[in-house]
Amino acid sequence: MKTKNSIFTSFAVACVMILGFSVTSCNDDPPASSYYTFTGEMMSDYLQSRSQYSEFAEIIRRSQYSVRGVNIMDLISCYGQYTCFAPDNEAVDTYLRENGYSSVQDIPVDICDTIARTHLVNGRAFNTSDLQGASSLSSVNMNGRYLQLTEGFAYVENGDTVFTVDTMEIVGKTDIHPTYRINRSGFVKFNLANDSVENGIVHPVNAVIASSNQTVVDLLEENEELSVFADAMDAVGLSEFIKNRIKDANWDPDKYEDKPGIPTGSQLDYCHIPETKNYGYTIFACPNNVLEEKYGITDLQSFYNYARSIYGGDDLDVTDPANADAIKDWRSPLRRLIGYNILKTKGMYSDLTSICTIETTLVNPTEWYATMDSLTTIKVERLTVSRYIDNSQYRNDLFLNRGDRSRGDYTEGIHVNREVKGDYVNEGLNGVYYTTEGLADYGEETKQNIFNTRMRMDLYYIFPELMTNSIRDGRTTNRWADSDNPDITVTSPNYWFPNGYLDNVKVNDDGTFLFQSQHNTYWSYQGDEFNLSSENASYDITFNLPSVPSGTYQIRLGFCAMADRGICQFYLDGKPQGIPLDMRNTNFVSRTGWFGLTTSSYGTEQLEAAKKNMHNLGWYHGPRSVFNFSTEGTKDGSNAPKSFFCNNGGDGYTVRVVLCTTDLDENVQHTIRFKSVWAVGQAIAMLDYLEIVPKSVYGIEGTGKAEDDY
Repeated sequence: MKTKNSIFTSFAVACVMILGFSVTSCNDDPPASSYYTFTGEMMSDYLQSRSQYSEFAEIIRRSQYSVRGVNIMDLISCYGQYTCFAPDNEAVDTYLRENGYSSVQDIPVDICDTIARTHLVNGRAFNTSDLQGASSLSSVNMNGRYLQLTEGFAYVENGDTVFTVDTMEIVGKTDIHPTYRINRSGFVKFNLANDSVENGIVHPVNAVIASSNQTVVDLLEENEELSVFADAMDAVGLSEFIKNRIKDANWDPDKYEDKPGIPTGSQLDYCHIPETKNYGYTIFACPNNVLEEKYGITDLQSFYNYARSIYGGDDLDVTDPANADAIKDWRSPLRRLIGYNILKTKGMYSDLTSICTIETTLVNPTEWYATMDSLTTIKVERLTVSRYIDNSQYRNDLFLNRGDRSRGDYTEGIHVNREVKGDYVNEGLNGVYYTTEGLADYGEETKQNIFNTRMRMDLYYIFPELMTNSIRDGRTTNRWADSDNPDITVTSPNYWFPNGYLDNVKVNDDGTFLFQSQHNTYWSYQGDEFNLSSENASYDITFNLPSVPSGTYQIRLGFCAMADRGICQFYLDGKPQGIPLDMRNTNFVSRTGWFGLTTSSYGTEQLEAAKKNMHNLGWYHGPRSVFNFSTEGTKDGSNAPKSFFCNNGGDGYTVRVVLCTTDLDENVQHTIRFKSVWAVGQAIAMLDYLEIVPKSVYGIEGTGKAEDDY
């Protein structure tokens, strides 16, 4: 098998492979009718043949940055999918004057690199229709950053196009058009947008797009409206810690080879090594005015006093230097409160929850994250279900620790604002911050109300490195042939993770931990899944279980039983739980009592009796709120019917199995382990999602609010 270096030994080969640099996601590509007529040009031709972009083209040519040994100008001359926000010469000249350069030749090469990569997205051709309602692009640019979007307006006056973000300035104007501001700097020229070339889309912009090389903490500290929160972060030591965490300097992807994927159905794919191991954080920062109005917090001392009201702790004078170390201790109430409002992963607003395969009219997409407060978890929920939305302006917005209304419990939670007010950039080298309408905490009230629900956790969000390093967005992709349509080549970003890449994850030498990419036609929650495989029929993985408040819980695994699965033993804290789990579909109905939840002919009483029988055997249907598109439709499933997980059966059964019922201690880091018992012929274990369900939910029978099927 060739290594990555040998695969990309020539430019010609690179161009062929770059054809695979496109993203398969849950969003349909814009229809061809929305593009301009194809000109036969590549993006490089477009920029170099038009005099108004000559200076930007020269910046790209001067850049020494390359992708697998291919420089940027040659890269965008290859087939693939790219988006370019192209500043014209007037915009570049403005940049030159503001930065003291007399010409493009005076710009240092490393800055040319940054400018070029900031304006280019590799792997997706974004039409302006893709940008509607988004606060950032869904794929990173070639600088590894998400370009922020701000809705603006343009109006035409005396034949000139004038851009503005202030709606008050367009009062009385007639020729008004919506547009977008990129990173709070350049505007997309609405009359020139969506100019298509053979390998992507060009959006002319009226300014060079700014790109900060500061950390997320540096950016937060620049925002005067967040000074009290920033001071508290600094006092507890989190600012210094995050500023020093940019990337793992020891990570070298060239030490590893790409591996064959799992030949499941038509997935004749390869799994790649992640190119980067960056560190990332998401900070939910409460503004000064909200802190004062809602909590009476105006300075560090009042912030500490409020934290004590939640967590207890010593009565300290935080202005006394002698108490500085005590405040930084991880058990300090202020350290806990601030840490709880920081995620251990970098998540852009639209990525913090996923709508892929989720019927958003039935459930609000929800994820659970580890925080910088040791052994704690926070709930992030997107409001999509109409009956759960009190204020229409919050539709599709995020909330922290919102109560589960489906069970009659209600806590409003903390609203997370989509955008930061003012001309502040909120995405830095190692994270992003958002402003909130309050402080989330992990006090007793939170534990009792917020965690009194079924917690469904996709494994993608359990490992923080994945979202931080954009594993889902497909910057590195491979190609695999569709066996049903051999003339079609489709793309799929799949990965494998050697020991040391994912923190708190240990895989034995014979095992391989694989990530199969996101496709909404898969029998996989949120369209992707993790597989354990072994060439020697022996895999063994251990990782941390997400922390929850102390209590009795069921731990469940969601997966799809298929013929190529194996048998594995589950362990909690190193102790085996129950009998080995047979993940094959052989005799599945007789083993589990499975039946189609909404497609069976059972009456109400029969249905409840059959469900109870399944539950007694330790099995649950797949959720009624989760689906996959039929593979009989188009490749992206856009014209195919939905197959809901509660009914999928036959070749594959989308189900949940109870791994164990146990007491969990919130002060202990629990671990879970899956070890092969039978993995002949590379039979795999599928690890799709976990459910941690408190007894107050799973234990109700007959009376009270029983657990729903969603």
